[in-house]
Amino acid sequence: MDITFSNTQEEAAQMIVDGLEADLEHYIGRPVTAASFSESHVAPANYSGSSQYSFFYDYNLDRTGTAVADVTKPPFVLYTRRSPVVSVASLTVQGQSDASAATQTVGSDYVVRRYGVDMFTVQDNDIIVINYTAGLDAAADNTTALKLIVLRAASREVQNLHDDVVGMKDLTTRNVAPMVTGFTPEEMNSVKRWRRVRVA
Repeated sequence: MDITFSNTQEEAAQMIVDGLEADLEHYIGRPVTAASFSESHVAPANYSGSSQYSFFYDYNLDRTGTAVADVTKPPFVLYTRRSPVVSVASLTVQGQSDASAATQTVGSDYVVRRYGVDMFTVQDNDIIVINYTAGLDAAADNTTALKLIVLRAASREVQNLHDDVVGMKDLTTRNVAPMVTGFTPEEMNSVKRWRRVRVA
């Protein structure tokens, strides 16, 4: 654009872009760009995960006994607060009576999904700490369109800011039509396909 910003103007422009991106993320319910997050969760008090030593997996299990083992319970599903999940850096589980948290292994202890993780060794009231990366994938989800919408809205905001500053310097009101701030209804309608509605 052949425009050089001062440090203060660059900070203001970045603040506008960050604010609009945060507003768009709030609307669609997911991060626009991938970022790292850390969360702590507690398993429900009445939950007991699938036993690793079940009829299907423990070949030394006594199948002649009359006791019925609960092997139908599905894995514990940990829904992360942000999705889609790109990768999980670490996952730990700490029981009520454990002094330290046990590091979980991908593949055997949990499986990564776009909505979170499926965990196989969780018991009731376990404390789960997950460090993960989540956000829309630029190649798969075409986030270029979302970034273009943010850029268009940011250019309107910067233009309004420029007009206000020039008007204050001249001590006169400039005879320009007021521009739309934020996102237009048309822009909001164009991003609805990325929107995720979560039930609280």
